[in-house]
Amino acid sequence: MIKAGYEQLIDRIAKGAAITIEEVERRIDAKRAKLSGLISKEGAAQIVAAELGVSFDKQKVKISELLSGMRKISVNAKVVEIYPVRTFKKEGNENKVATLLIADETSSTRTVLWDTNHIKLIETKEIREGSVVEIKDASVRAGELHLGNISSIKPINEEMSNIVIKQNFEERNIAGIQANVNCTVRAAIVQIFEPRFFAVCPECSSKLQQDIDKFICATHGNVIPSNRAIVSLVIDDGTENIRAICFNEAAKKLFGFDDVEMLKDANYFLGKKDELLGKELFFSGRARQNKLFGNLEFIVSDINEIKLRELIQKLSG
Repeated sequence: MIKAGYEQLIDRIAKGAAITIEEVERRIDAKRAKLSGLISKEGAAQIVAAELGVSFDKQKVKISELLSGMRKISVNAKVVEIYPVRTFKKEGNENKVATLLIADETSSTRTVLWDTNHIKLIETKEIREGSVVEIKDASVRAGELHLGNISSIKPINEEMSNIVIKQNFEERNIAGIQANVNCTVRAAIVQIFEPRFFAVCPECSSKLQQDIDKFICATHGNVIPSNRAIVSLVIDDGTENIRAICFNEAAKKLFGFDDVEMLKDANYFLGKKDELLGKELFFSGRARQNKLFGNLEFIVSDINEIKLRELIQKLSG
């Protein structure tokens, strides 16, 4: 959870329990001391809130007000981006999961859909990029909205133009990265691997099955595929290094182009690789646990140049 989220959390606890922020912080510190520091400030704050009878459930909130642990939350937001629908196997059954980026006038967040009825709204384009949706009974986990079978999502006839797409990222060093926490690291690229490509459905962005010379979407049948790229890097900031993964949009920003097909040109890729190796950049994203190897990998959502004048002002301020 970012610092601003923690400050919002203690402010809500103080107001809900009619005590001062200082008293809330004292209780949080006491709780952490009792547990020998084995719990984060945010986790201790959630326990203190429960002890004081302060609940964050069943509220309609803005995205900037989302706090981990909230349940049955309602949000109205605009769908900014729809990521490819993924399939996975659990207990021998094949399941689907869809992920969206939604935003309102305060902030943006990833939203994960687990229910097949919700995912079908994406596959049939009843919900698409640009749709304004009403979400009810969602839960907040590690800063993301999650919708299960008791949740609902539907398009609504509402204008939402002044949205804030930029997410909040806490600056950390690589050694301090934790799974499922949004953060920004300043690091140098020390290795770049050859790009990989995969085909997705142009209608619903689901991954496709290839049958000889055909590409088949489980929902839309035979389709002409859209190509997506994945580029893996190793980045290092002096405290540690980590494998960083750039999907389509992040890869475009890293290499400075609009068409992923350009990466298929080996000479172009090698030339860009030489330019990028050793370059220091800001990488924003979130870490996840690699299920095969058990280590953390960093999923990059944004990349920015280091502006020395701004950095000097920030460090001196």
